[in-house]
Amino acid sequence: MSGPLEPYLTRPISQPDPAVAAAIAGGPMDPRDAMLLTDVDRLLDPAPLAVENGWCTLPDGVGYVAIRTAMPQVTGPMVDWWFDWHPREAIRYRIWHPKAHADNRVDPPAVPGAKAHWGTVHHPTEDVGIGMVRARIAFCHPTDIGFSTNALHDTRVATIACGWAGDEARHMRHTPMIHVFLNEGDGVVLRSRFWLGAAMRPYLPGPLAAAGEWALNRPAVRRRALPAGLPRALAHHCAEEYANLGTLLPELYAGYGPGAAGA
Repeated sequence: MSGPLEPYLTRPISQPDPAVAAAIAGGPMDPRDAMLLTDVDRLLDPAPLAVENGWCTLPDGVGYVAIRTAMPQVTGPMVDWWFDWHPREAIRYRIWHPKAHADNRVDPPAVPGAKAHWGTVHHPTEDVGIGMVRARIAFCHPTDIGFSTNALHDTRVATIACGWAGDEARHMRHTPMIHVFLNEGDGVVLRSRFWLGAAMRPYLPGPLAAAGEWALNRPAVRRRALPAGLPRALAHHCAEEYANLGTLLPELYAGYGPGAAGA
């Protein structure tokens, strides 16, 4: 017997805004317009940035991705619920992007945080356009990735989901990942940013990891470690999965969120 979520696996996914798709297809952006990881508080200001949708490889070998996704009818509490709910069962992750997402599981936080996903580690298996990989995403408090202490007290901000992405097979962390959801009209607008290879560190005990981090964070190493075409592929995948989530989330929250019959 099919489960209640299985029809989502065969439903066509919602597509990104044509302007977003065109920006991705148009080739790499000027690296000079990329945001520095030290300037992430700029994502809290709704004023347009130099490039809201684009990708490139920076002079230091870091792959940069920027995507903006309008998500009408979505709220901050829905997003916080989603990042706690979806990794707990593989099908929940698969319905997000049925063609690209295969599996997921979650390790609970050592110490619970104010948001349920803080301190969790997700283990998704997915294809962002370069083949299936087993990823590892350690979600964290926004200040742990560089935001000011008052980021979540900003009334313009609905919520933030951020953390450090890595590769299970290579036993290595590699990428800061940030999703800032800003209040806009009756929903939110999402600003996603990735700095691919900017934070390479092996999953080893402290002193060994620190030594590996020093050795790995070099332009030549990044250029060899990052698959060709990854920035563009990830930009396309991010635009697709969050466009689809913008459609799915209000109905999933109504059916499975707090107080719903399917919760």
